[in-house]
Amino acid sequence: MLRLSVALLLYGFASFVVSDPYFYINQQQGQSVSVFKRTDLILTTTVPTLKGPAGIAISPHNPWLAITYPEQGMVSFIDSEKLIPLEHISVGGSPFGVVFANKLLFISDWSSNTVKVIHPGTGRMVKTITVGKSPAGMATNACESQVWVLNRESNNLSVIDTHDFKVIKNIAVGQAPFALAMDDRFVYIANSQGNTLSIVDLADLTEIKRIKVGRMPYGVAVDRKQYTVYVSNQLENTVSVLDSRTQQIIGTLKTGAYPENIAVDEENQHLFVLNWFDGSLSVFDSQTEKEIKRINVGDGSRAFGQFVDKLVECVK
Repeated sequence: MLRLSVALLLYGFASFVVSDPYFYINQQQGQSVSVFKRTDLILTTTVPTLKGPAGIAISPHNPWLAITYPEQGMVSFIDSEKLIPLEHISVGGSPFGVVFANKLLFISDWSSNTVKVIHPGTGRMVKTITVGKSPAGMATNACESQVWVLNRESNNLSVIDTHDFKVIKNIAVGQAPFALAMDDRFVYIANSQGNTLSIVDLADLTEIKRIKVGRMPYGVAVDRKQYTVYVSNQLENTVSVLDSRTQQIIGTLKTGAYPENIAVDEENQHLFVLNWFDGSLSVFDSQTEKEIKRINVGDGSRAFGQFVDKLVECVK
């Protein structure tokens, strides 16, 4: 394990809750993360990384990004204020999905069927939690008391308590769940081989509905202000649009080739769709649902996870 830099050792930025002005795109077939301004959608800089960056998470309390490298068993950190690389940590296995919660970093290890928990300030491994087969997408609730991880080959999800590091419940969903997003009441899960979207109640921890979407749904994003859920359908080059109030599909958006990871910028009213085969990013106006720009982000671009910051209020 490499020693972390002074910037990370100063783990005392609990008041750092200012919205991140950028969004980030990993070049998984390269060795960099591209940084774009959220306001004008212009490339600001490119930050060098290790080879094969895949997963990404933005810390809600500190000026950090976390990046995973499944083929190298590594996680690295980037300073999101100075836009410079910090240090790398060897975690072993195939780290893929990643999320910050309760001042710790939770990482899904695809090959070992575990979630690994590390302390970002020291790089110390805090806990290894056994989950289902091939854990992929991850998310945390508003108060960061739970982490949700999708187990692709088990067709279920595991809900982890972030304080005692135990699995609270395993919930059966559709076939090959891969990506997820949540609002104040529900979790929305893209079942990549079932061509469905599972809706799970946050309070009851039960699947309440399963909705047909397009072929190979791969990414999910929620716009709380517009009461909308977006699902990217990789094999149809579309995004399904769901009304979160009625839980009905209300529209379809055309995208580039093989849309994968998606995200919503609620502040600037943008929906981002990363088109894997095109090496492009489709930008939609989230109010009109019209594509307003298509940005060349390079071949093999994949920002799996949270590549746009979202401020969520914790209400207890």
